[in-house]
Amino acid sequence: MQQMLPWIVALVAVAVLAPAVVWFALRPRAPKTAPLPSEWNLSARPVFSTDERRVYRQLREALPHHIVLSKLPLVRFCQPTDPQEVRFWYELLGAIHVTFAVCSANGRVLAAIDLDTDRGNSRRVMQIKQAVLAACRVRYLRCPVDHMPSIPELQLLVPQSAASSRGPQPAAPPVHPRREVA
Repeated sequence: MQQMLPWIVALVAVAVLAPAVVWFALRPRAPKTAPLPSEWNLSARPVFSTDERRVYRQLREALPHHIVLSKLPLVRFCQPTDPQEVRFWYELLGAIHVTFAVCSANGRVLAAIDLDTDRGNSRRVMQIKQAVLAACRVRYLRCPVDHMPSIPELQLLVPQSAASSRGPQPAAPPVHPRREVA
């Protein structure tokens, strides 16, 4: 029995230490952040392509009293009704944008315009985009670059009344009929 004691102690030590070593090796590690470059080998580039610049000018001409923003992510003009779902919606919508957003003077998005390009969006992205814009009551136009609507047609895309450009309005108070006292 005396001769077996060192072997038993060794087996117990291996049985205890082996899972600890495996856990240590497989535990999730925080990714190391890469150091910032010492030289920034970048150059400026235009925000608009040639077609986008032409469409932007047409939108500005058609809608001079509105703000036209380009390449606006969907997460910039919608928010979840449940604060617990912010991460879900951000992960779902974060990479999706519209080519142009037409806004009221206070920044409320009234209409979104996408240009059909060679790199078109996937069916899933289109489904998400249309559902989000409908939920936010934003008018949506998707058109080929070479077949843009005319200026009068673009003006019809955006409501012209002052009330609609002010942003969301509070609900009207309920109307209670008066009862006549006899």
